[in-house]
Amino acid sequence: MYHNRKKTNFFYKAVLIAAFISASGCKEKRPETVAPQQKPVEAVQVVPANHNSSNYVGFYTTEHIISVSSVREGKIKNIPVHEGEIIHKDDVLVVMHNTDSKLLLAQAQNEFEEAHANTLQLSDLVKRSNGLDAIGALSTSAIKDRQSALAMARAKEKAAKESVKLAESHEQQSMIRAPEDGTLIKISTQPGALTGAGNEVAVLAAGKPEIDVELYDSNCVNIGEKAEIKITTGTSQSIITQGEVVRISPYFDDETKIRHARVLLKTPLPIPFNDSVLVNFIPEQVKNRVRVPLTALFYKQGLPYVWKVSEDQQHISEQRITIISLSGQDAVVTGLLPQQLVVSNGPDLLRHEDIVKIVQMDDHS
Repeated sequence: MYHNRKKTNFFYKAVLIAAFISASGCKEKRPETVAPQQKPVEAVQVVPANHNSSNYVGFYTTEHIISVSSVREGKIKNIPVHEGEIIHKDDVLVVMHNTDSKLLLAQAQNEFEEAHANTLQLSDLVKRSNGLDAIGALSTSAIKDRQSALAMARAKEKAAKESVKLAESHEQQSMIRAPEDGTLIKISTQPGALTGAGNEVAVLAAGKPEIDVELYDSNCVNIGEKAEIKITTGTSQSIITQGEVVRISPYFDDETKIRHARVLLKTPLPIPFNDSVLVNFIPEQVKNRVRVPLTALFYKQGLPYVWKVSEDQQHISEQRITIISLSGQDAVVTGLLPQQLVVSNGPDLLRHEDIVKIVQMDDHS
């Protein structure tokens, strides 16, 4: 009996060993882990930029530039104003020949006077007809005819009155007036010239004086920021005046990356409109500015970025920056700290948190 029990135990052990060997053989082999591929890049250490305020080119203008147009076609008779003249609202800028409009107005007025007189005559006749049919002095149909004639006369008088208004409007259109106060900066026609409806005859600068400034990035200045405007006169002497940023365009040119800002002036400048000036923005506090090469910049949804290298120099991440100005092959920017590493050159397809290998450290001193 002991011998049979020993055989049974040996049988169970053999089965367990076979099952273990079979299970081990069925396990899938795990693939070997492949290390992420490092992307070769060139890096540069950003350096501090001087803290001098940036100069921008601006152009003298006003809040509104108004194109004044003719509302009808005709020939220009005379122009009683001159370019550069101060204009007030409703001042006559251009006078057109109006012989036809005068004739039309006179004819319409005559027709209205005749219609009005006829209406008065028929109105009096209808009044005197009341009650005559009751005593047999006038038939009912005759009275109704007089009443119908009066209604027609009144309708004709109304139409003649509208014709007078139309002729008067046409007469007024022969005198092209200023829509608001301003300075006449351009006369686009001349006496004797033919003009059509909607054709420009003059250009008016209206509203407060402003400077239109070209910016490399609208975030480099803020609304309310002060500005210093420098003007060089014909005598080579400089005039400096103050202004304030009142508007910044949300749009920019895709190629030049230039936006526009408007600087409001307290007083007009002694220069022609569209003359260039030098604008120096005066921020409330000095910003931390650094220089980076232009090759380090890339744009995402119209905004400038750089690839910032991590402290271990193995990873990169997107860093939003603000361009203050361009200087040669560099850009003066904010959003980075001095001595930080950024990618100056590398593959076209870089992604956030990519693993990189710096193959060259550029000198950017």
